[in-house]
Amino acid sequence: MNVTYACPACHNPTRAELDDGRATVVTCLHCRGQIAVPPGAIEQGRMRRCVVCPSAELYVRKDFSQFWGVGIVVLGFVASSIAWYAYHIIATYAILFGTAALDMALYLFTGNLLQCYRCQAQYRGVAGLDDHQPFHLETHEKHRQQLARLAAAEREFRDCRVSRHGFGY
Repeated sequence: MNVTYACPACHNPTRAELDDGRATVVTCLHCRGQIAVPPGAIEQGRMRRCVVCPSAELYVRKDFSQFWGVGIVVLGFVASSIAWYAYHIIATYAILFGTAALDMALYLFTGNLLQCYRCQAQYRGVAGLDDHQPFHLETHEKHRQQLARLAAAEREFRDCRVSRHGFGY
C-alpha cells in the first residue's frame, strides 16, 4: 500500500510505500523529513488510523479527481446547450446521455481509496476498505472548523506579538 500526503515540514506533496505494518517511518522525498508511524496504525494490513497525523477518522472515496469529474459534467452541459440552441434535439439528448454513461462507467470501473479527514492523506492499495465509512459531511466540517480556529488563533497570536513589541519576531 502507499500513502500520498502533504509533508508537514515542507508542505510539498509526496508519496511513500508502506509495507503492511512493518514500516516505522515515512520519509518525504523532497526534504527528507521523517514521520514516525504510530504503533497500531496498520494492523494485519488494515489501516486503523492515519500515519501522517494523529487522526483515526478515515473515509472511503473513489480514486478519481473531482476536478475532472466536474469538468466532464460541465463539458456535457455546455455541449448539450449549444446543440439545443442550434435546434439539434437528438444531438442534445445524445450528448446528455453520453455524458451520463461516461460518468457511470467511470464510477463503476474506478477503484476506491482511503482518505484522512484531518490531513487529506490518501491511502491506495489498502485491504479492508469495508471497515471504513464513506464521506460524512459532519465529520468533515468538524475538522474544517478546527483548522480554521487554529489558523485564527495563530494569526491572533502573531498580531499580538507584533503590536506588543512593535516588530514581528
